[in-house]
Amino acid sequence: MHTLPIFETVSRTFGFVIERRFFSLLRLIWLPMLLSLAVGLLPDWYQFEAIGFPPKPEAMKALENDSLFTILQILNSVASLILGAMVAISVHRMILLDDRQPGVFFYWRLTREEWLYFLAWIGYFILVMLAFALPIAAHFYYVASNETLKEAAAFLASATETDAAQNAERVKRLFSDPRLAIAGVVSFVFALIALARFGLVFPLIVAEGRLSFWRSWVLTRGSTLQLIGFWVIVSILTYVLVLLLAVVLGAAVAGMVVSVYAGGQAAGALGIVLLAVPAVVSFLLYFVIGITVFIAAMSFSYRALAAPDEG
Repeated sequence: MHTLPIFETVSRTFGFVIERRFFSLLRLIWLPMLLSLAVGLLPDWYQFEAIGFPPKPEAMKALENDSLFTILQILNSVASLILGAMVAISVHRMILLDDRQPGVFFYWRLTREEWLYFLAWIGYFILVMLAFALPIAAHFYYVASNETLKEAAAFLASATETDAAQNAERVKRLFSDPRLAIAGVVSFVFALIALARFGLVFPLIVAEGRLSFWRSWVLTRGSTLQLIGFWVIVSILTYVLVLLLAVVLGAAVAGMVVSVYAGGQAAGALGIVLLAVPAVVSFLLYFVIGITVFIAAMSFSYRALAAPDEG
């Protein structure tokens, strides 16, 4: 059994994304992400065509009952998961199998692995939500079965009552129980554990060819705290990097706009030439880091924990 070397794995993750495989990642992910963006715009386009801009509250309410709008939203969600699975599998394969797809600039791959990844997302979400809900559900069950709090819990069976003030008071008394805060903290901890312990199910699909939450649970045994710390560090570093890149991108674009409108033709052309490079570089870094760093983190944490024992 291995434990996760936190800082070494963080270094490998960001080194891979930013330094060693940046252009390979960009080459493989741009097409699926562009398609995902296009599909994601369909509900917005339909909304704009149906109710105009700015939307009125009554029109928005009517749109909620529009079956075509609902279908477009579902299509967007499913397509995002499938196209995201394509991107994730390409990153996992590059790290775990050294499959860099040389010469491929229009990446499209939809095989058994991508469909397993799609199912893994659904299962992962369900397990994390169950882990989060269990302590809260246990708390409410205790409250409902406790003799001293039965009156406060009676609102659960009073959906048909018309006395709104009475129901509101019951809800207030139930949720003012200080033990609810404790249950909330426990729920948060349970969710973190589930996120960490089941997270290796995704690289497992590529590395071992199977979808197994149990295998992920076994591999992460003894490394729960390290995994949580690892993901906290990765999240903070990613947030800081993405924020800095967004600032650089915004400043470069603003500089080009100002140079065009305030500096005249010659100054505007010079401003565009000088600022185009930082704008493009910051955008590409923002794009690649924002999409791939967490996928790479899964693969490198899997490699660290699934490495064969020496000797």
